[in-house]
Amino acid sequence: MHALIVNDDIDRQAELTMELMRTGFQATTTGCLNVAETCIRRSMIDLLVLCERTNGRLTHSLALLAEYRNPLVATMLLTPRTDADVDELYLLLPSLHCLVAPDSPARLIAKLAVAAVSGAVRVDGPIILPPSMRVETPGIAPIFASARAPAPPVRYAEIDHVA
Repeated sequence: MHALIVNDDIDRQAELTMELMRTGFQATTTGCLNVAETCIRRSMIDLLVLCERTNGRLTHSLALLAEYRNPLVATMLLTPRTDADVDELYLLLPSLHCLVAPDSPARLIAKLAVAAVSGAVRVDGPIILPPSMRVETPGIAPIFASARAPAPPVRYAEIDHVA
């Protein structure tokens, strides 16, 4: 398994790299977004460990690029955010496995990394749960905890299709 760590703190990079290598990952680290983008384009990344901001720039586009290159990639985002809008990060970044505090122990991050990549299976079609296992009301999208007001549900019978 190949992990890419994007963090502008060199000591933290080394700490995370050593811990991930102890668990069996091949780890590449960088603090530069351009180098990270090149790594993602040139090799197949299985795990992406990102600080939300590196050198003052958001790293969300790296997660989207990694997912485009490998649909089974798992992304772990190191962020201090705890606001109500963090749930929207899961909608923005489909490969996002978990949000972790940046000062979390490297051993914990390594355990979460193993959990993130274990059991990843590509499925050719959508997974359909039997009705007894479904938690949502049919026809209405789930509402996530957010500060924003939910949009009214779309009724497909009301949409006028143009032929």
